[in-house]
Amino acid sequence: MRALLVPSGSIDLSPVELLLRQIGLTPTRAGDDEAAIAAFRMAPYPLVLLGMDEAGDRIVLLRALRASPRGMQASLVLVARPEQMEKLQPLLDAGADDFLLLPLDEASAAVRLRLAERRSSERPAPVPDDFELDGLCAVLLRESPVPTCITTREGQAFVEVNDACTRLFGYAREEMLWRTAKDLNLWETPIEPDRLSAIFREQGVLRGVESRVRTKSGELRHVLVYSGIAEYAGTPHVVTMFPDLTERKHMQARLLLADRMASVGTLAAGVAHEINNPLAYVTANLGYAHEEMIRLLERSPATLPDGLATSSPLKSVCVALGEALHGADRVRTIVGDLKTFSRETQEPLRAVDVKKVLDSTLNLASGEIRHRARLVKEYGENVPPVRGNDSRLGQVFLNLLVNAAQAIPSDGDADLHEIRVATRVVAPGRVAVEVSDTGAGIAPELLGRIFDPFFTTKPPGVGTGLGLSICHNLIHTMGGELHVHSDLGRGTTFQVLLPAATTPLEEPAPEQRPVASTGGPRGRVLVIDDEPMLCSAVERILRPHHDVVYTTLAAEVLPRLEAGEHFDLILCDLMMPRMNGMDFHAALQRLRPELTGRVIFLTGGAFTAQAKTFLEKVPNRRVEKPFNARALLAVAREVLGATG
Repeated sequence: MRALLVPSGSIDLSPVELLLRQIGLTPTRAGDDEAAIAAFRMAPYPLVLLGMDEAGDRIVLLRALRASPRGMQASLVLVARPEQMEKLQPLLDAGADDFLLLPLDEASAAVRLRLAERRSSERPAPVPDDFELDGLCAVLLRESPVPTCITTREGQAFVEVNDACTRLFGYAREEMLWRTAKDLNLWETPIEPDRLSAIFREQGVLRGVESRVRTKSGELRHVLVYSGIAEYAGTPHVVTMFPDLTERKHMQARLLLADRMASVGTLAAGVAHEINNPLAYVTANLGYAHEEMIRLLERSPATLPDGLATSSPLKSVCVALGEALHGADRVRTIVGDLKTFSRETQEPLRAVDVKKVLDSTLNLASGEIRHRARLVKEYGENVPPVRGNDSRLGQVFLNLLVNAAQAIPSDGDADLHEIRVATRVVAPGRVAVEVSDTGAGIAPELLGRIFDPFFTTKPPGVGTGLGLSICHNLIHTMGGELHVHSDLGRGTTFQVLLPAATTPLEEPAPEQRPVASTGGPRGRVLVIDDEPMLCSAVERILRPHHDVVYTTLAAEVLPRLEAGEHFDLILCDLMMPRMNGMDFHAALQRLRPELTGRVIFLTGGAFTAQAKTFLEKVPNRRVEKPFNARALLAVAREVLGATG
């Protein structure tokens, strides 16, 4: 039998060579490691003896020999000095069969060499490639989409990995063979192998145990671990499969995010509705008081009650009421912005004014921006409407604006930084919306990954890595593109390209023109709203011009209507407990159909699908909460005039 000797600078293999000849083996010396690998691949040796080097590092050579043709059949024996004993165990785990210590105890060394010779002869030769059954097994292993590896029972060194396994972990096959999972740091935590081993010892197999592995790049991936004992090269080995759960986890995260965003939308809708009710009577009462104060100040001093004059304090009260109305109007705008994000994103694409959506979104993002940077708006002239969806675009613009703000230090001087929002036509039928910042910028090596799901450069707890991915998908579904340009240390620009709309913008409902408070016929008005103070505010506005009756429960008024009680006009809240405006309208259709055309719906803007469908079907006028006194009086006068 032939034996290959691989010397090292610190080990003299002459005694081993002499002993080999004495027991009838034919030794051949290799000049160095590379020569040893080349010689072994050309004509594999049943027995290889490796001299330990000073560092005790022979793992690379061991793995290379094991990965060679017939490498599994050979016996690999280490030759070391006693002081190198502590360095032997990792090498034995990596594939070495045995070891000899210098100086040699010839009797025991001869026995160990004979055992190594026997071990090699007892190992079955590799099956020829043209052997049908094992050839089929080899093809199945190689072509399987499931990452699969074969490891030794002792030491758990990789002896075979398929292509799917190398793709999962990011290592080349040569990098994995005869190395262990511990060597490659493949598990998320050091205690994970112990956990899996305990389950394996208890059950004899691993059947779909969920775990997380680490790739060469450091990315953590979710997998299911299936392991069992199978014969390979004539001896029992461990076969392990890793179905990759990462995409499923990503999908679950996307679904969770969608649920969370839907919940936020529902919350926004509810908040908008709840704010609109008190805001409606705050605005109505402020408007009423402001109007009365103006009317009082416009009267001549001779007609004023005793003790009142157009003094500076009275004018100051009027100014204060006007400022309060302005503040309430700002709250109304914020509520309107919330409505944009509470709408269903499955609405059909239509013509959208990007300037309007940007202004609405900037109102929501102002808290993030104002303390970090100056806001500059550059809206180009003659920018046409785009084909899109206002709520989806609002979501995209808000994400880009918040990202721009967070790219700028929060503890710096806001005057030194700038966030610029621009719109322009870049080509016929193409509109660009750009959000630029003067923040930290993005490293060139990261630019290609920023739209990848779950990739983020933000610290834990700040970013999920999903925002830009979702933005990219939303823009893509609208037929647009999302691009990025960044200079590290100088800032970043995100560009949204959108197709111009081929249909005109939908005309908004015409604003009601102010009317004189004394104009129009006086009528008897029924007000139905579950908010008592809103009823009082409406009654206060209408009282000088109409006779008003109000109730907080729609069902209470039905017997009166059934009995024939007369009303010229009915103001009814759409969303109420017990009996809502839709149910009231249906009951009115049965009891007093002639009154259905006299109903004006008061709406808070947060509708169910049923409410949306209802409002699309009925021709009745509606007044959006919060409303001002003039608008309410104008609609009431219009309906009374039309039905009178």
